[in-house]
Amino acid sequence: MRILGISASPRGKANSYYLLKKTLEGTKKVIPDAEIDVYTFEKKVFSGCIHCYGCRKKGDCVLTDDFQDLSERWVAADAILYSVPVYHMSIPGQLKCFIDRLGQSGIVKQMAVQGQRGMTKPLKCVGIISQGMHIFSGQEHAITELVNHALIMGCLPIAGNLWESYIGVGGWTECLRDKDAIEKLNTQGTISAKAAVSAAESLGQNVAQLARIIQAGCNALSVESPKASPGRS
Repeated sequence: MRILGISASPRGKANSYYLLKKTLEGTKKVIPDAEIDVYTFEKKVFSGCIHCYGCRKKGDCVLTDDFQDLSERWVAADAILYSVPVYHMSIPGQLKCFIDRLGQSGIVKQMAVQGQRGMTKPLKCVGIISQGMHIFSGQEHAITELVNHALIMGCLPIAGNLWESYIGVGGWTECLRDKDAIEKLNTQGTISAKAAVSAAESLGQNVAQLARIIQAGCNALSVESPKASPGRS
């Protein structure tokens, strides 16, 4: 089982990274031997899609930067965990550049494999964490943006447990600018930080549980399909 955790904060190991770590602790409780791959956007470069259709000829995006590394990790993973800061009521531009190019070149790759239009459903489980400086600063907008991305890519968006989580994990730093603001607030026992951490842990558990079920189901179908009667699917 491969779990890819993406901290999309250009600030590196800050609040988004902290919540991602808490989420991954949840996944490890369910799948202790999971292969965890953590990727941070610190000092990474992602150019925007130029819609040149070059990927149709090349089979991959023609722009060369950090996209190729992350896209390979994304494809290889069974589950994806996004942890993002709120930028202008949405996700950071670097992440938007990545998912734009992933969608475009990913569809092209699937078309080449299938010889037809569209994508097979990879059925990756996707969990989303978002945090901002203010209590109503766009956390749900950022989460919804990535829920839509997951659906477009044929993945399954997963939430944590109620009441702390509805469509993902939302946190805020209570107007603090510190990189470790949520960690400090959680240590102090602040209810909002404790709720965000609890939601992160349950999100990690839920993503791991469903990813394990899907993997087991795919393995079972792979074994049983040759035994199926002629004419049955």
